[in-house]
Amino acid sequence: MPEERVPHKAKEELLAAVREAGDLLLSLWPGAPGSPGELEVAQKRDGTLVSKADLASNEILMRALHKLFPGDAILSEEVHPDRGILAESPRTWVIDPLDGTKCFLNGEDQFSLLLALCERGEPVFGVQLFPARSQLVVAEKGRGARVNGAVMQVSGESQSRRSHVYLRNFEGRRPELASPMMDSGQAFFRVATGALDGAVIRMNTLGEWDIAAPIVAIQEAGGRVSDEGGREVKCGLGTLNIQYLIASNGLNHSELLSLIP
Repeated sequence: MPEERVPHKAKEELLAAVREAGDLLLSLWPGAPGSPGELEVAQKRDGTLVSKADLASNEILMRALHKLFPGDAILSEEVHPDRGILAESPRTWVIDPLDGTKCFLNGEDQFSLLLALCERGEPVFGVQLFPARSQLVVAEKGRGARVNGAVMQVSGESQSRRSHVYLRNFEGRRPELASPMMDSGQAFFRVATGALDGAVIRMNTLGEWDIAAPIVAIQEAGGRVSDEGGREVKCGLGTLNIQYLIASNGLNHSELLSLIP
């Protein structure tokens, strides 16, 4: 088995910080009994929302990464990137301290916390935590993907099933394949577990932090992820020059590419 990208002791400490951030999100989540009520919410330049919960979770993760990996760069959704540092760093951590802020604020349980390590732009280690669903995904290149310790595996469908492809921000050429709408983090999770056969997303407001960790999980579960041209997707560089993201079980990738207008 390939060598660990993240040493065992550091990984355990990092996962402890992830769980701490998840517990904090749960304590602030409007859907929880005894919720403290409305959170301070602001709108960012791209139109997405940021709340007190995003920033508090981000602080926990940033503190842990600075302590455990002081020589690595960090790219967070909530911190303005220094693209010069990102371009020169061989290792970059990419984090979304609260993926699905809108779901979170509406009291829905699909929100997650995403964290990934990228080496020269390649996502090689990823963590996804869905606090309200008690689901922890850990994936590492060459070492597989697991949710709560159970091995993850994409579906084995060579042709996508009806209502089993997540389509977002565009109308596909085969609308009968479209799954019910959900947060993108949950959609990626379902691709990695085989509950969905794939996902095709027009990358309007999604960033590297939304996709880096799921890429590792899907690939290690036996799937494939590419851009609209079938090329590998690079993350952790501070720029994401792709129009579409396609995640498949590997068998139906060409079919999903053909859905793009």
